[in-house]
Amino acid sequence: MTRINKCRRNRHGASSIFLAIIMSALILVECTFVAFVWNLDYALSVNTALKNEVETILADYNRELYSVYGIYAFDVEGVDGECFEKALEINGLTLESELFISGKQRFTCEDLRKAIDSFFWYRGTGFSLKMLVQQYGDMICELDNKGILKEIGQYMQSPAAGYVSKIITGSDKAEDWIKKAGKALNADELIDEANEIDSLSEDYKNAVKDIGLNIDIDIADWESFLGTLSMMEDCISSMSGDTQEVLSKGNISYYCAYNFDCLYKPSGDTSINGMSFTDLHEKKYGDCEYMITGRKGIAGGYQVWFYIFHILMASSVLKDYANEKFRNTMYVIAQVISKIILAVSEGTVDIDPRIIRAGLILYCCYFQTVKEIMNVVLKGERAVIFEYDGNKIVTWSYRDFLYLFCLCTPADKLLERSLEVLERDYGELYKGLTLEADFRGNTYSVTKSYQLYE
Repeated sequence: MTRINKCRRNRHGASSIFLAIIMSALILVECTFVAFVWNLDYALSVNTALKNEVETILADYNRELYSVYGIYAFDVEGVDGECFEKALEINGLTLESELFISGKQRFTCEDLRKAIDSFFWYRGTGFSLKMLVQQYGDMICELDNKGILKEIGQYMQSPAAGYVSKIITGSDKAEDWIKKAGKALNADELIDEANEIDSLSEDYKNAVKDIGLNIDIDIADWESFLGTLSMMEDCISSMSGDTQEVLSKGNISYYCAYNFDCLYKPSGDTSINGMSFTDLHEKKYGDCEYMITGRKGIAGGYQVWFYIFHILMASSVLKDYANEKFRNTMYVIAQVISKIILAVSEGTVDIDPRIIRAGLILYCCYFQTVKEIMNVVLKGERAVIFEYDGNKIVTWSYRDFLYLFCLCTPADKLLERSLEVLERDYGELYKGLTLEADFRGNTYSVTKSYQLYE
């Protein structure tokens, strides 16, 4: 009888079980490693897709904004995730992540400053800045050296200003004023001078009628004239030198004066790159005037108009003082008015005729300046600033005046207002953003902006 050994074991079966245990652990480790590598590969692909999406958004900047204003910026309204999705598809991966914008970097005034400096890096405005500053500075120095500003100041502070204003702007004829003087003056001996005074009065009324403003010129108006000259003189003094701050201010001023819409365009006026402003927006805007004054529409236009008026007044005063014949004629009239004032005031107001002459020349320059603005500047032509022997040495266009006034406006105000105008035409502007995508509890993000603003 054969005996069966129940304790006998097959060595091959034990090895299989052992190997199965070992292989199951190995497979678990390998599967875990493969899953980790796959997740890592997907994460890398997500990061690459995020970078591609950001690069695509930054590359989709507004071409017109860059061409005209030198600004890299984009509108987030048009941002979508198409590039992100395609980047994953190219790598054979399915979309398992949600893309969203977690941060946006607005375009700021400081960014605009950097863009403007870059815009003029190869264009340059130093020459035009120095020439404009020198031209205006020479005019003010000439007025000062000849003692003209001193005479004007004396006239404004004297009682003569009130009397002369009434004589020139009032309804009474010169003969009426001579009669008020009583026996101190003989009307028959002053017929020519009386006619000259009436002629000045008539010129005043015609000038006021031309500009359509029902105003009277008094001592306060002349004070604003000197105030404008003083303001600009201080500004021009601060613009001397070649420091980075001065050059940057010159760039900003030139940029605002010549690259935005204005109310009174010179002939053939376009932006710096030659684009018509009607192509940028359908309606005409006084953008330059707003940047200078902070007032929108015609209100800003009026203030700029008076600034131009004062500059041209100074130019006219200089030309009239240089005309000896004209100066002598005004002195003769001033002598008569001085006698009228002395008689009417019963001997209490005795004014040197030279001081009154300064006031009369101001009135005459007022007439000349109104004609110059109405018939030249506001029609897009160039106004004469310096003239010698009938030759026009220096002429300025409306844009040149705007440039001078921009130089007198704080740079931060120019930047703030110009950015407001840009966003009116192009919407909210952004220079960079942060994109995020999540995958299996992890969040991946990429932040990027234009290097110009970093």
